[in-house]
Formats: sequence, C-alpha cells, structure tokens
Amino acid sequence: MSRKIELPDAYVQVMEQYAEANHQTFETAFANLFDFIQIKDESFQRVQIAIEEPKQYLTDPEDLNAPAVRQMFMDIFGEDTVGATVRCYYDEDRAELLLLDVEYDSEIPLWNILEMFHNKIPGMDIVDDVLRLHYVTDGYGEIMELIEEIRAELLDPEHDDSHETAGYYESIFDDPEQEDMLEDAMEDMDEDIDKGLDLCMNQAADDSANEAAEAEDEDPDLEGE
Repeated sequence: MSRKIELPDAYVQVMEQYAEANHQTFETAFANLFDFIQIKDESFQRVQIAIEEPKQYLTDPEDLNAPAVRQMFMDIFGEDTVGATVRCYYDEDRAELLLLDVEYDSEIPLWNILEMFHNKIPGMDIVDDVLRLHYVTDGYGEIMELIEEIRAELLDPEHDDSHETAGYYESIFDDPEQEDMLEDAMEDMDEDIDKGLDLCMNQAADDSANEAAEAEDEDPDLEGE
C-alpha cells in the first residue's frame, strides 16, 4: 500500500539547491539520494558506470581526443585501488556519453567507489550483483534508453570496438592487512557521515517548525487551529 507524503518546504528548498548544484533535475536528485541510502553500506566487485557529458569534468577538454578522454576516466576508477580490469567506451561523434565496465580484484565499499569521482551521488542500480552508477542530468529521460542501447551493443562479440579502450591496473596494496585497514577507515567515515546527515535533516525540520511558529505569531487567527 503506497502513501503520499508531502515534504516540508524546508526539505524541498534544500533538495532544489542540491539538485541545481549537481546539475540534476529535482526528481533525479531525490531518487539518487534514496538509492544511496538503501545501499550505502554495501560493497561491490564489478561496477558499470555511465557519465553524461564527460568532458565537463575535465580541465582543458578541447585539447583531448576521445582515446585520451577514455584513458583519463579509466585512470580515475582504476588507479590507486585493489587492482582492476577496466573497459571504457566513448564515441563523441555519436553522443556525449562515456561508459565504463570495471572489475576489481576484490570487493570495494560503495563509499570508496563514490569518492573516486567528485564525491557525487549518482543514480544507482544493482543488476546481477553488478553496481550500476549513472551520472546523468535526468535519470528518467532519453539518456537512460541510450545507455541501455549501447550496453547491449557492447555485449555483441561482432561489435565495432574502435571506440573502446581497455587495460589492467595493479593493486596498490602490498598485503591484505592494508586492505583491512582501508575498510576500517571507511567504516569510521560511514559513522561520521551518518551523523552529519542526521544533523542536516534535524536542522531542516527545526527550520520548518520555526517558520510555522513565526507564521502563527504574525497571524493570531491561526492560533488554536
């Protein structure tokens, strides 16, 4: 049974500002946050990533050709990790859309994956234990159909691979103990961020309550309703 919930004005205002700052529609930003809340404590070994207009995240992108752009994003998600096999697709003549398929040598917490790329919260799906991240403006728009279309094409063994680059990145960890230390550090960070989120939500609720109280003070007829 579904239930319609009306968000307080203070929450809506915070979400609108967040969506604008992250170049997302309100609905996309709202859905992305709830995706994150549901799986924030999970870890994944394989990740598929879609990034709309990838050049907007790069410095002097006009000086980079497609292979260079692919290599830069492969480095972002492959370097300084537990080891990874990375495959990247980008054909700027077809669409400003870059796709990555990353297979890490061992599972990585979601927090570690998100911090690799601007600490942004993308759309998130889990398909057959594979984490899918979508850095797009409108998670309900036509771009999602294009992403699925290209992913299907890449599965065809006869597809044209001239717009792909692939490579392997060695692990930066010399022994398993270092990986355990990293996971412990991330767990501590999780607790700190959870506390921060609680504080933000409580502050928004307080602001909403204060606005309501001020409105009653300004209009005595509202008292007792």
